[in-house]
This record gives sequence, structure tokens and C-alpha cells, in this order.
Amino acid sequence: MGRIPWPRVHLVPSTRRPRRNPRRHQGHPQPTQGPLLPVSFAGVVFGAASHAAALFGHRKARAWWTGRLLPAPEGPFDLWIHGASWGEYWMLEPLVRTWAASGKRVLITFFSPSGIQGWHRYSAPDGVVATLVPPDFNPYVRRFVDRVQPKALLVLQTDLWPTMVRECLRRGIPYGIAFAHVPPGHRWWSALGFGDRRLLRQAAFVGLQHPSGLQPALRAGLPALVLGDGRFDAAAARIARGEAPLPSWDAFRDHRPVLILGSTWPEDEALWLPTLMRRTHWKFVFAPHDPARADELIGRLPQPALRSSAWPSYSPDELENHRVLVVDQIGVLFGLYGGAQAAFVGGAFAQGLHNIIEPLSWGLPVAFGPNLGRHWEAQDALRDQVAQKVTNLDEALSWLDDIEHRAPNQTWAQSQQGTLSTLAELVDQKLATSN
Repeated sequence: MGRIPWPRVHLVPSTRRPRRNPRRHQGHPQPTQGPLLPVSFAGVVFGAASHAAALFGHRKARAWWTGRLLPAPEGPFDLWIHGASWGEYWMLEPLVRTWAASGKRVLITFFSPSGIQGWHRYSAPDGVVATLVPPDFNPYVRRFVDRVQPKALLVLQTDLWPTMVRECLRRGIPYGIAFAHVPPGHRWWSALGFGDRRLLRQAAFVGLQHPSGLQPALRAGLPALVLGDGRFDAAAARIARGEAPLPSWDAFRDHRPVLILGSTWPEDEALWLPTLMRRTHWKFVFAPHDPARADELIGRLPQPALRSSAWPSYSPDELENHRVLVVDQIGVLFGLYGGAQAAFVGGAFAQGLHNIIEPLSWGLPVAFGPNLGRHWEAQDALRDQVAQKVTNLDEALSWLDDIEHRAPNQTWAQSQQGTLSTLAELVDQKLATSN
């Protein structure tokens, strides 16, 4: 294995202005200069650890470093949006399309290489490009900002990198936060979060997902407001665009109720496998969180199953005569929710609950395991009786019997929409990106 060098992120001539005269935006107060040693030190430690892991062959660490050796896209960009991974981008995907249609150039950066992997499978709007965020060290961040020349920065959720944000502030580039979920007890409000709070006070706005984080934010002096969760708007936009189940879905459904088991892990599957022989009039779709587990899952099923990747090869009779479909590819689960009567979303037995907003947006009755963590949407859905916890076989069977003839109801999810229009106004007013 060849040596992985410390990244020289940009192999193009620098257009950086002299440091003594950094580019500034008029009309925005300039922050005081000063090191944020604790958070910057954390970035150094992370970078060194990931580089060491890459040297010893760790696949994800190697991808993290080698992806950052590529030159950054050439600016200027009207807006730089940064998120940890692919899921964060989908929180505002319809709004990015709107911005692109209006002529804005938008740069998307991801921390995780999985974000770029998702981007390669995606039909991006014209004028929108994506890359990995540079390592959070001054030389790399400065070269990156010199190259992309953003007019404003929007950070999604809490993936706040201090050198990146501080460099934008140093140049007078305004920044905001969207979709942060920071209830009491979050690290931002701890003693170790003082560096984060110092940066956050200089944001143009800090948009929170849920009211639970508002009082801690205001006490800390942050320019905070309750924005909401863009996933509800994004899911509604996908439904409006006509995303649908697989072709010939009615042949598979055969006038029977269908349960989607989305983003499952072995603990979730162990609960539901016995129901196949207890509720034989139902059809079941298993979508493991890791599609590579499909073979192992099929081997545990009590009867033969279809595979989504082989769907075009099945005859109508084969579709009708099988009760189980295993999803062994990505990109089809959302549409499948639209052809089901109910959904169980995995992860809440051990790993962490996955996305319940997608099936709720289709109006499906939704169930999940017992451990919700800080998933406010699950807690609110339980409170409003549009979702239910299922922890054992008896509860699973009872829930299926209860919701079998229930009609879809999108009212609850629709009541959560409107976030992206508010965010568009904030970006135009607070980050001054209007054309």
C-alpha cells in the first residue's frame, strides 16, 4: 500500500488576497480575532487520528483523506452549504433546486465521503456542485475559501467546524445555522461547548429544529429561532414529484395489506420474522439498513423472497405468489412507502432510530422500537398518536391488527411543513444572497 500524504487540497494557483487585507462584505460587523484553542485542538487530534488510520488501511479513513486531495470547485458561489453527509443535504434539497432555478451558484460540501457517493447517484441541478470539506486546518481552509469565494455559508444541523467558520467570519462572509437539534444536555450547552457558543453568537441566525432547544440558546446569547425540520418539506416535494413504488406493484400487492420494514437491523428483524407465519394475509417488505445484509436476511426467512434488484425479471405470477420482498439496493425505499399500508422503522432497539418522517409523510401508521434517544419527531408522533412503540411479538401483532384497515392520513406531517420557505427568507434577508 502506498503512502498517503498529508493533503495538499488544491493543486491550482491560489487567488488568495494578502492576509493583511482580507476580502470583506460591507454592512456586516467584523468579529474580534482570537484563537479558539480547545475546538481547534480537537480538529488537529481528529485529523491526526484519521490520517494514522488511513495509513494502516482503514477504508473510510482512507476515503476521507484521499477525497480531499482533489482541487476545490472554482468560485465564486452565491451560497456555500455544509452538512455532515447525504441525509443532511436532503433536508433542504427542494430549496437548493429553487435557488439553482433562480440562477444562484451553490456549493455543497460534505464531511463524510458517503455524501459524495450519494451525490454521484444524484441528478444535480445546473449550477450546483459538491465536494468534500477540507481538513479543518488554517492552510487548507484558506486555500479552499480562496478558491470557492462564497458570498455566504449555511451550516446544516451541528456540523460546525471552527476553522472553517472563523475563516469566513475573518473575511466578512456571513453564516447561519439551519436545522440544529440541541435540546438541554447537548454539548453546545456544556462546559466544553464554550468555543462553539462563541462562534454561534456571531452567526446571522441559528435555526432550531424543535422548541426544546430555544431557551438554552437564548440564555447563551445566540440569535436563535425555531425553524423546524426541512425533512417534512423535502418528503412532500418528493411525493409531489411523483415518486412511486416499483413497476407492477399492484401485482405484488394483490389486494393485500403491505408492511414496509424500513432501515432494519438484526434486532428489528428478529421481532418481525415470526409475524410472517402469524399474519399470512399480509405482505412484507424488508429493507435492511445495509443492503449488503440482504443475503443473510433471506437465509433467515421462513419462505422464499423476491429481491428488488431482480424486480424487472419477475413475471406477474411470481410477484403475486410471493409474500416477501427484500430490498437489496438503495434509492427505492421512499417510493415503496407510497405503496404500503403501514411501516415499521428500524434502529430503535440498539443503533438509533432511522427516518420516520418519510413514511409519516405518506400518511402511514408508523411503529418503531423502544429507544428513541433525542428524536423529537418520534416523541411528538407518539404524543399525537400517529406512531406507536412496539417492543415484542404480541405488541407487533396487536398493532398490525389495529391498523390493517386504517386509511392513510397525511395531516400530521403536513402540519410540520413550511420550514423551507422560512429558511429561504432567512437566507435572503440575513445572508444577503438575493440576486
